[in-house]
Formats: sequence, structure tokens, C-alpha cells
Amino acid sequence: MQVRVASVAVILVLAVAAVAPAQDYLPRRGRVHSIVEPQTAVMPVDSTMQLVPRNIRPRGLDAPVDPKTYVIGPGDKFVVFLRPQGKQFPLEVLPEGRVLVPNAGLVQAAGLTIEEFRDELKQALSSYYRGSEVYCQLVLPRTFVAYVLGDVEKPGPVQMLAPFRVDEAVREAGGTLDRGSRRQIEIREGNRVVRTVDLVRFERMGDASSNPPLHEGQIIFVPAKGPTCALTGEVWREGTYEILPGETAADILALGGGYTTNADSTDLVLERLSDEGQVSVHRLTDPSKLIMEDRDVVVIPDVRSFPGADFVRVQGGGGRDGRIYLAEGETLDSFRPRFVRLRNDYDLANSRIERKKEDGSIEFIPVDLTRLVVGDTTLSMPLKPGDVINIPRLDDIVFVTGEVVSPGKVDFQRGLPVGRYIAMANGPTERGSIDKVEIYDSRGNSREGNRDSVVYRGETILVKRRTGVILGNLFIGFVSLTSLFLSVYAVISN
Repeated sequence: MQVRVASVAVILVLAVAAVAPAQDYLPRRGRVHSIVEPQTAVMPVDSTMQLVPRNIRPRGLDAPVDPKTYVIGPGDKFVVFLRPQGKQFPLEVLPEGRVLVPNAGLVQAAGLTIEEFRDELKQALSSYYRGSEVYCQLVLPRTFVAYVLGDVEKPGPVQMLAPFRVDEAVREAGGTLDRGSRRQIEIREGNRVVRTVDLVRFERMGDASSNPPLHEGQIIFVPAKGPTCALTGEVWREGTYEILPGETAADILALGGGYTTNADSTDLVLERLSDEGQVSVHRLTDPSKLIMEDRDVVVIPDVRSFPGADFVRVQGGGGRDGRIYLAEGETLDSFRPRFVRLRNDYDLANSRIERKKEDGSIEFIPVDLTRLVVGDTTLSMPLKPGDVINIPRLDDIVFVTGEVVSPGKVDFQRGLPVGRYIAMANGPTERGSIDKVEIYDSRGNSREGNRDSVVYRGETILVKRRTGVILGNLFIGFVSLTSLFLSVYAVISN
């Protein structure tokens, strides 16, 4: 009997414990009750929600989420605060687009902005939690799939954290192909094009409206390029640009970054190709009035390219390269500090000045710039506007010849002595001496050397015969000559 009574008591205790949490969900008139179980009512959000889903690359947002424009979708996670009670509970948008709010039931969320959803949530909770302030915050944007199709490297679905923009979707699809357009990317919903995006304008001019965020159900389609034109000359970003309908030369120049500081913007040149393949050249004084056509080329000339501009061009040498302004009456010697530096992997001794003569022909004047390096002030040759100072690069080779197994070219390596280069030519022959060499530079000057001598780029190593071999050959020659003499003497005597 006592056992039976104890069993009934245990059952009653368990029943009361099971009913108690459920009763805490039932609202009472005029009071606000916790809408989660007592043991989790004040539990931090990050301990009940997975903030970064698996297999999704976390990233930062490019800007704060705007509650007026962010469109909610399935998977978005929110937290709701009730004050002054200090209670909170998480909400997640279900696949059907609604959230399940304790006591209030299902509330529509997908398709609404955050501000619109907050109003709906407050209205749904107002009859249950009178006198309470309701705060709703987005804690983790959802992940969703958008399709990127057309001329991209990897067409198909891409999955990212919301909100993400068109350029990110295209990048996740491997980027556009060479034939793909970056200026007329279509955003489609069903069979309808809702917007056309110009990513070049976004990237080159910072126009954020040309790179809008995406949401569920949208398809990004990259079509083939349309008509194109080219910018060349004194513009910051030369190249080929796709033309949108109605665009002028000024619009394309803006995409090219505008004129450089050396541009002659008052005298542009337009090269236009007709359907018959004929090229016509026009002067272009007002780029804003020229509507661009397919295959047009706009040339922006350099103000320094016209007669009277004093400059020379330096090619090679390892230092300052390109056009350099020329002072009046400047000579090659006074020009020396303008080189900045001259490297020994260039053939300074065989440099030359290329000068255009009055009859249009080119005169080549040899100069030895090694004299400048050592401070020779006798190079007083006057420089003229338009001169080209050409300093050829030395080949990264060394020639090994003479008494070696494999004579020819070997790769130059800074700091290697003669012995290593001879080894790279498979060593000396039986008659060759590694310590009896002669080294020739690029100008034909020679110096004696041995296995430890330093070799410079472009030089030739001549490996000579050993002294013993030379003496032996002389002895053999002497014996042969003596035998010949004795034979002749015997014939004469007979």
C-alpha cells in the first residue's frame, strides 16, 4: 500500500513539472509573461544561434544594412527584445517566408523591409504584451542562391551571404569572358529584365548605383559585348571600351580616367572605319558632341610631341627610361645626372644616339657611356630635341672557347670565377690548362687570368694549352726537323 501511494505521488510531481513550463506561455490579462522557457529566457543570443553557417565563407559587409531597403528572405535571423522586462528570443524566417512568434503565431516576413517587418511584429505582439516596448534586430543575414548565366567562366548557381551585389556574384562565377559585356549585365526576374548594370562605371567612377544588391529569385545574365571603341595616347587608362547607346567621346574619356598632364586636349584625333573598310581621320575639338560608333579610335596627342618641345628619349640602361626634358644647350656630359643610374648588365660601351637628320634619315652616333660612369667630362657632345639614347642590354651569357670539351655559350652568374665557367663547358681538354686563360671583354680588350679570376657578363674565356704540352710539341718538332735534316744530308752525301 505504501509503495502504491509513493508511486502516485511521484506521478503527480512529474505531471506538475511538465505542465508548469507550458503554463508560462499562457498570457494573462494586464501582464507580460516570458515567451520562452524560464531556463533560457535570458540566455545570450550567440549561445542559441549559429552566427556563421557551415560551408559559407564569412565576409564583411561593404556598408551597414539599411533597414529601409534590406528585403527579408528565408534564413534571416533576428533577435527580439522586450523591455522593461529584459527578455529576448530569437526568430528565424522559415522557408515559407514567415516567422513563428510565440503566442502571436505566424507573421509574414519575406518580401518586407526590416522597418516594415518591425511594424508587423509590434502589431502582432501588441494584444499579448501590453505596455512593453518591442525591439527587433537583424543579427545574421541569410544565405541564398542566385544564378549567374551567360558569358562567364563558370555559369550556374552561386551561394553567398546576403546582402551581396552584382559584382560579387559575377566574381563568384569566375568573372566575365573576354567576349562578355561588363556594361550591360542584366538582372532578370522570370522572363523580365528589371535592370541593366554597368560594372565598368562602378569600378572606374565609383558609382554605387551601378552595382545594386540582389535578392532571391533574380538571375544575372552576362550578354556578349556590343559595339566597342578604343582610347590611345595621353589618357590614364588606354584600351578598348564597350559603347552604350548614345554615349559620346567625353563619356568614354571619363571611363578612361581623363587626360594625363601631358595631353593636348584641344586637338584630339578621331579615326573612324567605314563599312567598306575605309579609314577617315577627323579633328575632334568637342568630345561631348561626338556620338561614338563601333570601331572608333580616339587619339589623345602628347603636347610634347610637336615641334619645339625639347626632350630626349632614353631606352635601356637600367635607370630612368622614357622621355626626359632637355635643358637648352645641354650636352651628354651635363645630362649624366639625369640618367639616375646606369647598370653594368647593359652594354654601356656600345651605346648610341639615334638622331633624325633633315632629310628624314636616321643617323647613328656611337658613344661610350662607360666614360660617363668613371667621371670623364670630355663627352661634350651637344644633345638635340628628339634624340634617342639607346643603351642595349648585355646578354646574360659568357663564352668559353679554346681547350675545353664543349666550347660555346654558358649562362652568366654574378660572382662565379673562371674555373666554374670552364666546368660548365665540361672542363678542359687533356691539353688545356685551367690556370692558363685569357679573358676578352665586349670591346676586345684582353687580360691574363687563372681559375680564380672574376668574369663579367658578355666576356669570352680563352683556355690555353698547358706549358708542358707546348714544350713537348716543340721537342717533337725539333726531333722531326733533325731527322729530316739528317736524311737530306745522307742523300746528298751519297
